[in-house]
Amino acid sequence: MNTLNELSARFFGLIESDGARLSDKTANEFFCFRKELEKFLTSGKKEDAFTVYFCYSEIFRPFGKGYDNTQKLLETLSDHEYHSGELLTKHRDHYSHSVYVFSLGLAVYANDGAFRKTFSDFYGTDGGKKGAVEFLRLWGLVALFHDVGYPFQLAHEQIKSYAGELWKNIDENLRPFVTFGNIDELASLSPEVSENISKILNTDKSFGNINELLAYGLNLRNGYDESDISGILLKRVTDRPKFMDHGYFSAVILAKQLFLSQNFTFGTDVLDALTAILLHNSLNKFNEIAGQHPITLSEHPLAYLLILCDELQNWDRQAYGKVSKRDPIAWDVALNIRDNELQAEYIFDSPTVVDERGDVRINRSFAEIQQGDFVAKIQMYVKSGLKLAASVKQKTKNKKTSIYASDNNFINLCDFAKAIHASYLDFCKDLDSEYLNASFDKLPLEYKVSNIEQAKSYAHKLELINCFYSSKDLDYPVITDFKTADFGRPGTDNLSFLCRLEHVRWVREKLDFGWKYGTDYTNAEERNKKKIHKDIVPYDLLSEEEQRKDEIMINNIIPLLKKFGNNIRIYKYRDGRKPDLEIGGMGHRFFKDKKEVIKELVKKQLLKYSEKYNVTVRTCYAYGADQLIAECANELGLTTKATLPTDLESYIKIIRKDCEENGYRFSEEDELNMRHLIAQTVVCKTVRDPEHFYLAASMHIIEKCNVLIAIWDGKQIPLEDENKNPINRGGTYHNLMTAKKRLKPNDIIEIECNRF
Repeated sequence: MNTLNELSARFFGLIESDGARLSDKTANEFFCFRKELEKFLTSGKKEDAFTVYFCYSEIFRPFGKGYDNTQKLLETLSDHEYHSGELLTKHRDHYSHSVYVFSLGLAVYANDGAFRKTFSDFYGTDGGKKGAVEFLRLWGLVALFHDVGYPFQLAHEQIKSYAGELWKNIDENLRPFVTFGNIDELASLSPEVSENISKILNTDKSFGNINELLAYGLNLRNGYDESDISGILLKRVTDRPKFMDHGYFSAVILAKQLFLSQNFTFGTDVLDALTAILLHNSLNKFNEIAGQHPITLSEHPLAYLLILCDELQNWDRQAYGKVSKRDPIAWDVALNIRDNELQAEYIFDSPTVVDERGDVRINRSFAEIQQGDFVAKIQMYVKSGLKLAASVKQKTKNKKTSIYASDNNFINLCDFAKAIHASYLDFCKDLDSEYLNASFDKLPLEYKVSNIEQAKSYAHKLELINCFYSSKDLDYPVITDFKTADFGRPGTDNLSFLCRLEHVRWVREKLDFGWKYGTDYTNAEERNKKKIHKDIVPYDLLSEEEQRKDEIMINNIIPLLKKFGNNIRIYKYRDGRKPDLEIGGMGHRFFKDKKEVIKELVKKQLLKYSEKYNVTVRTCYAYGADQLIAECANELGLTTKATLPTDLESYIKIIRKDCEENGYRFSEEDELNMRHLIAQTVVCKTVRDPEHFYLAASMHIIEKCNVLIAIWDGKQIPLEDENKNPINRGGTYHNLMTAKKRLKPNDIIEIECNRF
């Protein structure tokens, strides 16, 4: 079994591995898209789903422009769900759900050669890069926008739920329900648009409204009678006491947005995207069309894939409705996808739930999959040669620890990102919003996403100084500047601390996007092409000019948010949040054990402490255990500090010589890895000892830490020679013995390794 992240990553491999070379700009955009999708599939967070929508909209510009023209369409869905969902009996998230559906479709295309061939034959594309890009464009339009009409269904469901609570004993058909006016206007087409569509589709037919266009599309692919379908669609919003079809509204709204946009190209492929959305919810499922009609892969690949992926995406969806919360769905999934075969293993925290009376019963979601009803239902809706199987597995869900009080709604993220972009300029406070938007729009996608990621990072950064941000009027002290305010850790320079955190975030982002430390360039263009940067170093080694850039940005962000950012303000907690905890790391330089085995043990300890504390990890960054512990901290997104026994350049030379003397080759890659690890530290301090190389640095770590992780073989070594002179000082055993005099036994974690 594989993760969805692994399977969908292969899709971008199809684009990147093709012989025809992408332009540098396009390659960077797709790489950026891939990394943001990976980030979402790792975190499952809505703010990371947002960046996937953003990348798709910026690359393919489905409405003639980038995300600005998409923003309201998607954010309205998310806001309505967040505020209205809990008023309903049954309701789950559709915003992140759509990105999961999108990812699942990419995984099917990349790993099921039979599907890929059918799609390529149907649309006349190749199976390589060009075909993959075309699939990405069409599938993104289908998957990411297939639920944008859900607010219409939400309004209907709200009244239905309210009436049901009030009048439980009254026949459901006699209760009031919501319908919508001006639908004719919503579905209308101007004569100019209608004439243009007829020309593009090469037909003599004239389309008076979107319903007629959709009916034409269903006749084209599924053979449905156009007049019958037109009649059905006219009644999609009238006389509906039990059900309102968001699939219909999604198709009509998306069509309306497309036809209102400038420079939009239309064709039968886009019409297929609209009819796929129309079909996905109820039109085919509940006899709306005479006789149930399972959608086949060969007649309508996009509709087939959307229905399949929409039904399969039954994990990690936030439950809003009261009934939905009673039977939690799976929290994760493992998949096998190959030619004509798809196996899904749904992972549940528990197969049982406790009902409202306190009785233990089987989780209905778990039982539906286990008993085969889940797959049987899907096979009623779609038909192909696909061998489909679903199973269940129980596994305890890890508690999410990176959840913060800051108000990360998606309108705020865009405004926040634009304010950040401008805030690096000394004169930014005099800029107007028009300049701000225009300046941001000119950025390459990678830099737009970088500003958005920086905006997202503020929730965590502010938490570390006992603050949060929100656009709401709250009864908390408002922070007007980061320099003089009394908050955060006692004695901490909060401005400097935020600058250091931002530099670490920037370094990690650059490394994630394939950049490396390097100085072999003469200008920004050459630097960006080579993806090397001289500033991938610890904050303490930056020039004063570079440090000042971060300081300007941090200082400017509060007034800019007030001016441009939807009334976003920085608030101070009345009491501190998680207490701080520093974990020291040390151990042997050379050991036999597999690195990944030891890393899992280290991560387990770091995660345990992260549940209750804001953890910082400090090591000497020596070869072996020190760097391994730092790697674990970075992979978990924790703050790191370095205490080095000498300056960085000298230290690298000493480590290279030490490795060679012990039979190890310290390669250029090892050196680069060490530089990159130390570049991610929020503090890089040098503590020297003229006699014992590691002693002073090690003692500094022991003095500072609350908990110590030691990776060692458990073997005692002499600490004095025959003349009672101290020896082996600053080594792992000596450090451990010193730490045991200062720390409590439970605060020392010893991880055994086999030393060379």
